[in-house]
Formats: sequence, structure tokens, C-alpha cells
Amino acid sequence: MPEWKQKVKLIPGESLKLERSYMKGPLQETDVELYEIVNERNEVTGKVEVTDHTAIKGFRRTISVLQTDAAGNTVIRESWNP
Repeated sequence: MPEWKQKVKLIPGESLKLERSYMKGPLQETDVELYEIVNERNEVTGKVEVTDHTAIKGFRRTISVLQTDAAGNTVIRESWNP
């Protein structure tokens, strides 16, 4: 399991559904994955955005996770260097 998935707070019955992924930046140095949090009835209860950025100079890597609820309120916002 990727390290970032351990940071996301899901209640029983919820799961992550990949919405889309893309790369951004002048050298495509940032990978972005957008997920929907869905319940057992496939209703969207929140969203998760994961970014994995590798600095062009120094190749330092930073992973960030932003989880929001259905109303758009921040549940988790965390960044770290693996």
C-alpha cells in the first residue's frame, strides 16, 4: 500500500475511486492523482488529491495529500519528503 493511503481517513464502507491522473510543470515533474471517496451506494462523500513532486534542482521529492469532505472542508492536508 502506498504510504499516502495510510494518511487518508475513510470510514467503514468507503473506498477510493481514481477519477483521473496527470502530470504538470515545465518538465512534467509533478504527478497528480485525483480520487473520489465513495460509500457503499457509490455516492461521493469526499475527494483526495495526491501530488508527487520531484524538484528539478536537487531532485528532492515531496508528496502531498489533500482530503476534503463532500462540502469541500479540509479533512487532511499533509506533505512530507520520503
